[in-house]
Amino acid sequence: MGELPTGTVTFLFTDIEGSTNLARTLGERWPDVLEQHHDILRRAIRDAGGIDVRTEGDAFFAVFRSPIDAVRATTEAQREVNAHQWPPDGPIRVRMGLHTGEGRLAGDDYVGLDVHRAARIAAAASGGQVLLSNATKTLVAEADADGWTLRDLGKHRFKDFDAPQPIFQLVIDGLPAEFPAIKSLEIPTNLPVELTSFVGRDSEVSGVRDLLGSHRLVTLTGPGGTGKTRLSLETAGQVAGEFPDGAFFVELASIGAPDLVPSTIARTLGLREEGSRPVVETLSGHVRDREMLLVLDNFEHVLEAAPIVTTLLAEAPKLRVVVTSRAPLRIRGEQEFPVPPLELPRAKERLDPEDAGRYAAVALFAERAAEVDPAFQLTAENAGAVAAICARLDGLPLAIELAASRVKFLAPEQMRQRLDRALPMLSGGPRDLPDRQRTLRGAIAWSHDLLDEADRTLFRRLSVFAGGWTLDEAEAVAVDGDVDVDVDALSGLAALVDRSLIHREESPTGDPRFDMLSTIREFGQERLEELGEATTIRLRHASHLLSLAEDAEPHLRSMDQKRWLDMLETEHDNLRAALAWAVEADEGEIAMRFIAALWRFWHLHGHLEEGRRWAEAVLALPSAAGRTRARAEALGGAGSLAYWQFDILAIAGAYEEAFSIAQELGDPALLSHASYNYLFIPALQGDFDTALERLMNARRAFEEVGDQRGVGDTFWVESLIARLAGDMAKSRQLAEQGLRIEREVRDRFGVLDALHMYGRASFGLGDLETLRESFLETIEAHEEIGNRTGIAIALDNLAAYEIARERPERAVRMAGASSRIKEEAGGAAPPEFVGLPDPREVTRDSLSEDAITAAWEEGRAMGLSEAVAYARREAE
Repeated sequence: MGELPTGTVTFLFTDIEGSTNLARTLGERWPDVLEQHHDILRRAIRDAGGIDVRTEGDAFFAVFRSPIDAVRATTEAQREVNAHQWPPDGPIRVRMGLHTGEGRLAGDDYVGLDVHRAARIAAAASGGQVLLSNATKTLVAEADADGWTLRDLGKHRFKDFDAPQPIFQLVIDGLPAEFPAIKSLEIPTNLPVELTSFVGRDSEVSGVRDLLGSHRLVTLTGPGGTGKTRLSLETAGQVAGEFPDGAFFVELASIGAPDLVPSTIARTLGLREEGSRPVVETLSGHVRDREMLLVLDNFEHVLEAAPIVTTLLAEAPKLRVVVTSRAPLRIRGEQEFPVPPLELPRAKERLDPEDAGRYAAVALFAERAAEVDPAFQLTAENAGAVAAICARLDGLPLAIELAASRVKFLAPEQMRQRLDRALPMLSGGPRDLPDRQRTLRGAIAWSHDLLDEADRTLFRRLSVFAGGWTLDEAEAVAVDGDVDVDVDALSGLAALVDRSLIHREESPTGDPRFDMLSTIREFGQERLEELGEATTIRLRHASHLLSLAEDAEPHLRSMDQKRWLDMLETEHDNLRAALAWAVEADEGEIAMRFIAALWRFWHLHGHLEEGRRWAEAVLALPSAAGRTRARAEALGGAGSLAYWQFDILAIAGAYEEAFSIAQELGDPALLSHASYNYLFIPALQGDFDTALERLMNARRAFEEVGDQRGVGDTFWVESLIARLAGDMAKSRQLAEQGLRIEREVRDRFGVLDALHMYGRASFGLGDLETLRESFLETIEAHEEIGNRTGIAIALDNLAAYEIARERPERAVRMAGASSRIKEEAGGAAPPEFVGLPDPREVTRDSLSEDAITAAWEEGRAMGLSEAVAYARREAE
């Protein structure tokens, strides 16, 4: 090792991703693999002029005098690691982090925060990924890049560092460039990284932290716009390190009913519904022994769900909860914290710019105004007007931010005059609301009234959306159909973004979406009601969402099903809002068509319980009682949702009524589908003769209407019946026929069903390799779209394969993983149809009870991707 440099240096930390598991997998081969890794890293570091300060196990700590040399070393090292021939069961992926800072020595090693920052950055990377701090990025950004570029990953928090840190990825030509989200906090969390500064709440943060130390439930109360959410997030970010099991932010604003609160919390925590088990029980079991912080945001419209918080706190003694709400929850153990307005100057106080900036309200205005207009600053001429604006808005953060967004068009004195004229007229909220809430209403109204008539029209119509919208959706709902109002969606959206009444965000597809704050949405909806447009626009919104859902429905079984499923997930809050309106307005036809179009989405994306609640509510509507095609199709969806939760009575009731209606209507296409569903009633009851008779009727009906997909479906069901009857050869032959048809019509869902039957029949014939290959193919497809029920079926069958191969521990692990996945999915295929024994029972002759229990729990501890990877490894 050469002489260690001091001054400004670049630190490099590296290690092998998953080295513990690799050491266990490779066994005696691990030392040799580790030495090969060391040779590659040392050579790359030294060839680039670096010094490897120390090596611990699989981890390297190196230092470079030049950041460019450090980048060159990581680029070469990653290329060599990627090109090296590693063992097939032990691929090596190295994660790396670079940070440039002060090189301070203590003896023969470096000390100081810059060393720790570099280590934190490396720990946040995935295998094969190189992350850079902003300091390193700044020094290398202007250099001549030789085979690499930089990608901005945004700001991220790291343990022991208060402020979010900008992080960049080194993208190396020819090497993988896409990686999972970086692991920026060393505890589980989904706390969003704020993009604007936090101003003037130090004492409030301290107060909430103190209350959390002595109370397990703290509710931040106050009217809309007081900054409750921002205060809760800042506090949670500061205390997150005190909760080893995580700090989680649960957004409740977009849900429309109290009974959705448990499932929303569960989904935020990565849990899924567990069949008929109440979600609250699943939640309680998950948090019971965990030291965790939950932030439940915007609770005011679901106050009836408050007992859920009591239940969770009673079950989990180490749980802490912060709630934001316009009203307290009024439950035992609650400590209310009224969020005050921001600090204001005293009335008529003469201020110079330096004095004004010491008041939080004025400082917030100044910072937000500078974000809109970089030339803005507090001066002796405008400080008094800014202070007056903040005072007139009662120090409410949202109102102040709305006002500050106007500095591009109005000087502070002009704003003050307009506010003085407008607010007395516009503060007309309900008299039983606090004055500040009425003032906020006036502030929003003031910003709204700066719009021209066309943009006002667009604004109030957009308030029907929940969870955001696209430009096309804005045009479809807020513009199309009007000839008397000159509304242009594109220019209107730009105006509304510019006036901070809506905000732009990126969708999962990368296309821009727009949304508005809940308090602003409420104002828009009031205007919609006042002007008599609510029914028309809500009907337009529901019709648009229904069209979208019905366009998606035939694709939910197709080869491009993932794209359509993801799109429906993005629009799920809008779909909920449209359905809720249809139910409230007793629009039975619309509501039933939603159920028919969405049931498969609810199944494949793990919303089974929610889907069943919607179906029950819709089918109970007075306007849904007629024996119509829409009711028959909705009943088909309701029965199919019940199928995946083993509710035999619900399945029979829905499918029988649907079949009866289809017979009355005499619609051949409707009758073919109803006949197909109808056969599952006797099949689930074990009456295979009747099921087979009904199946043949369904096949003939599908053939008559030219529905080859439906014909293909009947073959996998007939294959199932043959297998359950013990005729494996016939079962495989029928599965092959169905598979051929489903592949011809490019129906992915049908292909997977047929593959399932083909694999199971092959198993019955002793063909183990076909069993394995079939279910490995299905598991890959199910993993792509996140279909947990499909993955669980595949794991159950692969567990049977492992038993046949006399590998009992692997079988029990897979079965344990499957049981956990079924719980998260909220359902599974009916056990009668799966027809496989519990591996824990089958392996008792070869494993001890302790070994069975250990393997089962190891499987249940696996995450979804880990379980899938474990199942695949045997194939490799």
